[in-house]
Amino acid sequence: MTKTTRNTASAAEESFHKHHATIWGEERYAPQSDFHAVLGSSHAVNPSENGGSSVAGDEIQQVRYPVPDIAENPSEHSVVCYVRPLRVEVGERPEETMPSASTDFPQPRPAPSHLAHLMTHWNLDAASALVASVLSAQPGDSVLDLCAAPGGKSIALAQGLWPGLHADSQTPQGEITGRLVCNEADGKRHKRLAENLNSYLPPQLFKQGHVVLTKVDATQFSTTMNGLLTGSGYDRVLVDAPCSSERHIIHASFKAKGSGNTAPEMANWRAGSSKRLAKTEMELLMTALRVAKVGGRVMYATCSIEPMENDGVVEKMLALVEKERKKGWTWNVQIELRTDDVLAGQLEEWAEPTKYGWIVLPDHPGGGRWGPLFFAMMSKVDAR
Repeated sequence: MTKTTRNTASAAEESFHKHHATIWGEERYAPQSDFHAVLGSSHAVNPSENGGSSVAGDEIQQVRYPVPDIAENPSEHSVVCYVRPLRVEVGERPEETMPSASTDFPQPRPAPSHLAHLMTHWNLDAASALVASVLSAQPGDSVLDLCAAPGGKSIALAQGLWPGLHADSQTPQGEITGRLVCNEADGKRHKRLAENLNSYLPPQLFKQGHVVLTKVDATQFSTTMNGLLTGSGYDRVLVDAPCSSERHIIHASFKAKGSGNTAPEMANWRAGSSKRLAKTEMELLMTALRVAKVGGRVMYATCSIEPMENDGVVEKMLALVEKERKKGWTWNVQIELRTDDVLAGQLEEWAEPTKYGWIVLPDHPGGGRWGPLFFAMMSKVDAR
């Protein structure tokens, strides 16, 4: 074959793939078959006893996250998350506990059967995916991920916004609606966020303006309004706030000690850092509430175990909103997910309640070994 012939054939093949990718391959996420292939599985996914699904022989199970209606099919609009059950030795017989996060999940890879070669999966702590699932973004919603990098929770939110784009979905795709704004102020983290989202989400979502990346300092509300707020506000806002992240510090310290070193994260830790972080977290939460619609919901989350950064931030927010409401604000805040909420019973399988929210801890009796992760959900309500 001559060079000219090869070039002609290559151009034709590229045109062929581009044409059909716009019809089929680029319009959906990577299929689950590619995900299971990465894990070395050729087994079909079957329903499991807890309402999720399992893969025989591989000990992979789909987590069933809390849903408002327990009779509802959770696979239609909730985050799709698979875990390996944690096995512990009891005598001479291994016993299976509840599904758990696992350190031996393989790294994500380009999906071989997907024409756009989107990545197969994202390795994410199941508690982080829980937060995105409980926020419950629905098709047609306008959603803001205020501190989005590196992008795992944004991708989880996208699953709820566009369930028809799942390669294995039984839901007809129909017209694509809704919007996901992913914001990250830090330059390097914003670049990483963009790379990650483009590696996981169908290109058409970016081309048609359904997924938008912004680079706004959300602690400065005067500029945030111009950079983030469009229309009447957002139906859902996630504030996965920068925090002291004690889990990361402890993990880094153990790893460093193994080689006889001291982790910079531990060496740089100071007891007063939480006070500074709480101020930033408060500013971010207030911005989230301001840009949310009346009737919309805001999820505040940290991976900290410091009460000042968790319930303390929510408490200060409530006091500030009450103060401003007396000066003329026409909206108020209502804390969700309390003991009388329909989701509370299901959340107890994952977390323990705090004053205003919930905290997922690795020593929870459920045995999941997830977290730590604090979250509190609130609604913006009309106060006129």
